[in-house]
Amino acid sequence: MVWEITAEELLERYADGERNFAGIKLADYGLYGFRRSKHSGLDLDGVVLRDINLRGADLRSVYLIGADLTGADLGGIFLESCCLEGAIIRDANLFAANVTQSSFEKADLRGSILSEMNATFGHFWEVQMGSLENAILAEADFRGAHTDDGLICRGMNLIWNTTVPSGTVIRGPQWGNGRDNR
Repeated sequence: MVWEITAEELLERYADGERNFAGIKLADYGLYGFRRSKHSGLDLDGVVLRDINLRGADLRSVYLIGADLTGADLGGIFLESCCLEGAIIRDANLFAANVTQSSFEKADLRGSILSEMNATFGHFWEVQMGSLENAILAEADFRGAHTDDGLICRGMNLIWNTTVPSGTVIRGPQWGNGRDNR
């Protein structure tokens, strides 16, 4: 079930102890200064939303730079064209998340479930993370990521023109299978 909610309402209800916001569509208007940023996205930089349930939510074009989403349930979330640079997303569930065209530069994803994620055109520069499994990694960029190339190139990931942490571009399409696919 999808229900629309403003950023102000989300933060007020979160502050009152509510954690279940599964299926929301975040509206990009409001009264208290939340605004579309200079980059045409809703600006929620630095918010703390630990242990929040945003399963299946639509947070398209939201700026969460430096946000803390530790322990969040982001399974099946739609985070297209979002900026999560420097965000803390530890021990979170990103199973089947759509993070197409989003930036996770210098984000901390350690301990998070990254299976079946769509990271097409995703930027993961210098990110801290574990392995990906069954993920779509078309035109994704993991340059300088704090993980091994092998953790990107296995786990049955679909790899196509993706830059791995060492800077090597894996042409494709290829399925990650634990072998060197360069």
